[in-house]
Amino acid sequence: MWNLFKRSRSVPKSTPPMVWISRSILDQTTEILRRSGSQTQSHEGVVYWAGRRSGNEYLITTCIAPEAQTTRGSFRTTSATNARVVMYLAKSNLELLGQVHSHPGTFIDHSEGDDEDALMPYEGFYSVIVPNYASQGMHPLTRCGVHIFENNRFRRMTNNEVSKHFHIADRGTDVRV
Repeated sequence: MWNLFKRSRSVPKSTPPMVWISRSILDQTTEILRRSGSQTQSHEGVVYWAGRRSGNEYLITTCIAPEAQTTRGSFRTTSATNARVVMYLAKSNLELLGQVHSHPGTFIDHSEGDDEDALMPYEGFYSVIVPNYASQGMHPLTRCGVHIFENNRFRRMTNNEVSKHFHIADRGTDVRV
């Protein structure tokens, strides 16, 4: 299992990883975030993104909904929950590439709690914050706060960087004549 952690930490530090993700993973992430809380009160939600890495490129294939204690302004996962996530990743031969969580309003920067409670930040790890409890979705991704862990801290990427480093694939297209 230690190899899982070692493998995930060897991302080159100079350039943020390129990310390939399908629109269906973004839609599934949005739906999980929207379901946090109760029918009468929305809460923050959390999703982990997993997949495979090749060099400085990430292919996100899977979103994982961990068990979490949520409130209108926070979420918490337990060590037991996170251990189940790590076991799933190891069993599925996947790597944790990032996490996504929602905020109640339009604030899309990291709070101090977001910095401290990231599951396993490592150089090149992404953290995406979706505003308004994901009620408006994640399209375009520049409406979210996309943060990257660099030099032992999270840094919010510019919209230009997000557009350059995140490639969203449609579910499919018909190119027949």
